[in-house]
Amino acid sequence: MRVDEFLTLHEAIEAGEKKMPAAWTWNGWWYRQFLKANPDLASAVTTVQQDRLRGQTRRGRLGRFGMTGKFGGASRVIAGPVEFQTTTNLGCGFNPNSVGAAAPAIGTPIGRHATTGADVGFDGFAWFMEQIIANPSAFVLGLPGLGKSTLIRKLLIGHVAQGHISIVAGDIKAEYVGFTQAVGGQVIQLGHGAGALNPLDVGALGRVIPTLEAHRDRLEEIGRADLIRRTKEQVHGRQVALVSALVGLARANNEAAGHGIADYEAMIIAVALRELYDGQTIDWEHPPILADLIAQIEAGSAELRDKARAETEAEWKARVDPLLLSLHSLLDGATGQIFGGQTTQPIDVTAPAVCIDVSAIDRGDRAVKAAVMIACWSNAFGSIEASHVLADAGIDKQRYFAVCLDELWQTLAAAPGLVGQVDALTRLNRSTGTALYMITHTFKDLQAVPTEQDRRTAMGFVERAGVVICGGLPHSELELLSNQLPFTEAEAEMITSWSRGATPKRSRSHAAGGVAPGRGRFMIKASKDGTPGIPIQTVLFSTEQRTRIHDTNTRFDDFGDN
Repeated sequence: MRVDEFLTLHEAIEAGEKKMPAAWTWNGWWYRQFLKANPDLASAVTTVQQDRLRGQTRRGRLGRFGMTGKFGGASRVIAGPVEFQTTTNLGCGFNPNSVGAAAPAIGTPIGRHATTGADVGFDGFAWFMEQIIANPSAFVLGLPGLGKSTLIRKLLIGHVAQGHISIVAGDIKAEYVGFTQAVGGQVIQLGHGAGALNPLDVGALGRVIPTLEAHRDRLEEIGRADLIRRTKEQVHGRQVALVSALVGLARANNEAAGHGIADYEAMIIAVALRELYDGQTIDWEHPPILADLIAQIEAGSAELRDKARAETEAEWKARVDPLLLSLHSLLDGATGQIFGGQTTQPIDVTAPAVCIDVSAIDRGDRAVKAAVMIACWSNAFGSIEASHVLADAGIDKQRYFAVCLDELWQTLAAAPGLVGQVDALTRLNRSTGTALYMITHTFKDLQAVPTEQDRRTAMGFVERAGVVICGGLPHSELELLSNQLPFTEAEAEMITSWSRGATPKRSRSHAAGGVAPGRGRFMIKASKDGTPGIPIQTVLFSTEQRTRIHDTNTRFDDFGDN
């Protein structure tokens, strides 16, 4: 390139019509040699380039491969962030939860994840509808005083808020009465001098039969005319099953009477009940009582004697005397008059919540408590069936229920065969539209049942439960549970640490507010295949704290004032 050509190029660069050629090209090298030979021209080009650079800095814009202007430039590849790996001891200043942990906020808000602090929600229906669990049920384990009832109350409050009906079928310690009253529910009191429950009461299921008969034409139009007959048979079956269970329970601690009820005795009860309903004074509005059943058996109709294969009076007395003695013991024995008359307060399935309070029963009499609990469960699930019958007939809307079976251990070990009663309930909660919550203290409670058959059946409660929720438990409990529910070492350490008491102090101070470390902490295990659980800390909202709806220690409010 000649000198005149370099001058032309130089003028074009000064005018901004061309860019300075790159230094690694031949033209760029020769052009820079030209500028060295003409220093006056070189300073002019430098001034022009600096002014143009300042203008680009002021007008910095996004180019094709990056920002223009000062500190700009092309960037065709963006490198990933630098990663470091260290131990939790050396890297304790960093966030230890960069990956996160399972904390579904589905259903009733119950608290926070014990490790990450994330909000956690749970209730049987919500997790079942999201297909997180296979059936809407939960089995809750934990030592006394660590907040099992508080957790269940929060779940029941959530069900009420969603329009479901919560039923506490037998509140032994009156822990759910305050909650039921707070939501405007129905409290039914049973016990010596507190209220009666008729084992032969038709319940809500029997009381819908007149309504079904009034809509017989409508049922025939929709092809459900058999619903009336089926409902009557269900009521009859429940009456026979409940009386048989109570008789077997009354005989459990009586060596002379044997154990359980004989098959022919259950048949005599069934036939006598049918004869009572064929009479003039007994109907679905006025069900019989135990005294009516006793009188019917003592009379001994021809049909009863024929089916009992009793040809003489002596044979008939031999057949029915043990049964009559057991029935009389339900009226005037340890149960007093609890089963002696008509039900004082039937269950109202339209109430937002129902609590059957049995705290008036002596806590030391396990057999009586078990008998009343069985009757309460039968009454509660009969009411649920009644609601579903009306919904199937198109007479009423479909309702959903949440049932709490608290202090399960007190009933399971009371007599042989009672585990089967609970087992039947745990298998039907999906078909009955019911969320079931079963509560006991430890896994050993399931092993304390009377017979080996009952023990194997009770073990299945944990296996079939949609969710197992563990509060603070000792090491021995986790060893037993490990066959049914695998725990990681971290989970086992966490659960056992929750079973310890608060740290001892040198002196008593109300301001210190010592709280057991495991209070309100639970491990939710939604899977039986070893999947990690969800540790939570229950959180009480301001309304719960102000109303003290969960406070079961009110007896100690004045402790230490004197």
